[in-house]
This record gives sequence, structure tokens and C-alpha cells, in this order.
Amino acid sequence: MTTAEPDQISRRVWLVVIIAGIATTLPSINLSIMYVVYPEIQRAFPKVGQGPLSWVLNSYTVVSSATLVLGGVIADRTGRKRAQRIGVLVFLLGSVLCATANGVGLIIVGRTLMGLASAVMITATIAIALRDVPPSRRATAFGVTSSFGGVGAAAGPAIGSAIISAGGWRWAFWINVPIALLVLVTGQIVFRESREETDEPFPDPVGAGLLLVGVSLGILALVQSPTWHWLDARTWSCLALAAIVLSALVTRSLHHPRPVVDFRLFRHRNFALLTTGAFVLGVSWFGAYFVLVQFLRNQWHYGLLEAGLLVSPIPFGAGVLAPLCGRVADRIGYRVLVMSGGAAFTLASAWMLLMVTDEPSIARWMPGVILMAIGTGISFPAVQGGPVVDMAPDQYAVAMGFNQTVQRIGSAIGNAIAIVFVASAGYIGGFDRMFSVMLVGSMMLFALGVSLRYRTVGGYAAARA
Repeated sequence: MTTAEPDQISRRVWLVVIIAGIATTLPSINLSIMYVVYPEIQRAFPKVGQGPLSWVLNSYTVVSSATLVLGGVIADRTGRKRAQRIGVLVFLLGSVLCATANGVGLIIVGRTLMGLASAVMITATIAIALRDVPPSRRATAFGVTSSFGGVGAAAGPAIGSAIISAGGWRWAFWINVPIALLVLVTGQIVFRESREETDEPFPDPVGAGLLLVGVSLGILALVQSPTWHWLDARTWSCLALAAIVLSALVTRSLHHPRPVVDFRLFRHRNFALLTTGAFVLGVSWFGAYFVLVQFLRNQWHYGLLEAGLLVSPIPFGAGVLAPLCGRVADRIGYRVLVMSGGAAFTLASAWMLLMVTDEPSIARWMPGVILMAIGTGISFPAVQGGPVVDMAPDQYAVAMGFNQTVQRIGSAIGNAIAIVFVASAGYIGGFDRMFSVMLVGSMMLFALGVSLRYRTVGGYAAARA
């Protein structure tokens, strides 16, 4: 009779990891599916201006980024399974509200509810998935889980294109219903309840409010700048207030016993580098992906289905590479992965800038998209998994919350920048400007990879010892 090796992942734990991965597709898809829904909503409500309409995109990311850390602590204390289920139910409610809305205001309310729900869902789900996984196999497990989320985010525009072509923009929200019901049923059967018993104070709710207000003011200034112009007093007032509010957040967080943004985590070199990488990817990748879809639809005048097919290599690449990269990270760490992802994105950005023009050409388009697919599949598991997999089990939710907070702030800023570029320079000009931003971000990501200190998983534990 033989016994399982201590580092082996049992079948039940693998099932938990896979169901958790399916759960992460809900918030992931809804980060990017709006890139094809956005112009359809714009056409459905032509009297609504670009500034207010931009909050259909950004309400989700801004609200979720401000509440992710709180969501992680709520999940830890009230029970991760319970919190995850409540999050899925609220997400479902927000989706139905968006699908049945008769105006942009209700869509924004629904997206805000979805953002709040995703803050709890993501942190609770990752904590559930990794809790019973042996430390030496966490990168593999996280790679599998994140592959679902990565495919969801990358596949959002392709899925949205097919759904909208068949039934209209409201079906981009109705599609969440069967996924949510599947997660609720399977999670009830497979997930186990767990919580942390602690007397520590609750994270700073005032800090969460400051984060929400500060980021919102900064994004408001960005998305309104084509209308207000950069020298307008309203633009500078919003930017100045954003700087003041975010400075207050930093000061408060450095002195609060349980800050909503714990900058003390940045004392760990690799956590700081990888979380910075998450922010850089958030700005450049999400902004570039938004521009890709708008360019295909409005510059090359492809239909929704054709545009979806032309970006489909990105989710395919993410789905294939992410689980493999988790296994690689278990053996050699994240340094090589971050460098490789940065290099792939650098080549993709340079190709798009040099080869893609206002004249449609699939032959010129596909190499750049394939390089983006490689970069996506390698980079996202690295910058999301590296800061989490070596943490103690009771720190998963908080570490994941911090990482996702930073990435989502970056994605909100990237979306806002992309909207400004398209509004001020047109689709070809906005395309070139956004991929110039991505080129710089990709080189920064490569440099961050070079700067990582260790080659094998376990570096945090070693650094803390």
C-alpha cells in the first residue's frame, strides 16, 4: 500500500481549484467584455456624453479596486465560502439590473454592484482555492485558477461580439446568469467553509473612501479632458483634489494599524516589483485591448463577429500558456516569466506601431496579436501569482486583494487614457498613442523582471526568515 506524497495535490483539491477558476471568469469577463458593449450602449443612448458614458466602464473597476482589501478581510472573518456565495448573488443582481436597464444611470448602478461583489468574490475564491494546496505546488494551482480568469478577460471581447451579434448588447449581461448559477451550485457542493479567528481591528473604512474618491477624481479629469481641455480650471481642480485625497490616503495608511492599502508589504522587494508590474500591465494591457477592438470596429469597419475573431488568439494563448507557466514557476520562480512576458509585449507593441496602418491587412495584424497572446499567457499569472503563492494561508486574501487593487486602478487609468486618445486623435491616432504607452510599459515590465531577487518559489519565506 502506498501513501500520497506530501506535495501531491489530491483530486478533491484539484476540483476546488477548477471550480474556483470558473468562478474567477465572472469578474474577469466583465472587465473586458465592455470593450465591445461600450460602443453599442453608446449607439443605444446617443444623447449621453462621452464623460458620463465612460463610467459604464470605470464604475466597475474603480469601485472594485477601492473595496478589494476590505472584501478580503470580510471573507476571512465571516467565512470564505459564505462571502463568495454572497458575492456571486450580488454580482448576479447587478447583471440583471444592467440587462434590464432603460438608461445609462441604471447600467452604472448595476456595474457598481458588480464591482462591489467582485471585490469579495475574487479574494474569497483565491483563498479557497489555495488553502489546501502544498506550498511547493501553489504556483501550479494558481496558474490553473488564473488561466480561467486570464482567458475570461482576454475572451471578453470575442464572447461579447458573438453574443451581441446574435441578440443585442443586453445579452452581454444575461450571459453572467448561467455562469453564476453554475458557480453557486458547484461551490455549495465542493467548497469548504474556512475563516480566520482574530481580534485585530477591521481595515480602515475611511481609507477605502479616500481611495475611491481620489481615483474617481483622477479618472474624471482624464475622461473629461477632451471636452474641458487640459488648461480648464475644472480639469486642474479634479487633478489637484485627486492628489490631495490620495496623499491623505498614503499618510493615513502609513500610520493606521490596519490600512486599506498596506504599503508595508512593499518592504518585501519582490512583492513590490511584481505588484508594480501588475499596475503597469493594468494600464498598458487594458488600454491597448480597448483600442484594439475600437480600431477594428471603427477604423477598419469590421463587424462585431469579425472583430471578435481577430482578437481571439489572445484568450487562446492565455488559456494554453497560463497553466504551463504555473508549473514553470514552481520550478524556477517568476523572474524568467516576467522577463519573457515583457519581451513578448515589447515586440507586440513595436509590431503594431510599425506594421498596422489605416488599411485593413490580416497578414499585418495577426503577428502582433499572437505576440500579445504569448505575453498575456506568461505575464498575468506571474504578476498575480508571485505576490500571493508564498504567503501564509491567512494572508492569501489580503495579498490578493492588494495586488488586484493595484491592477484594477491601473486598468481604470488605462481605459481612461484610451478613451482620451481615441476622442482627441481618432482611431488610428489613438491606436498609435496607446501602443506607444504599451511599448514603454512592456520595457518597464522586462526591467522589473530583471530586478527580481530570487529564481525559485519560496523567496518570500526565505526573505522573512
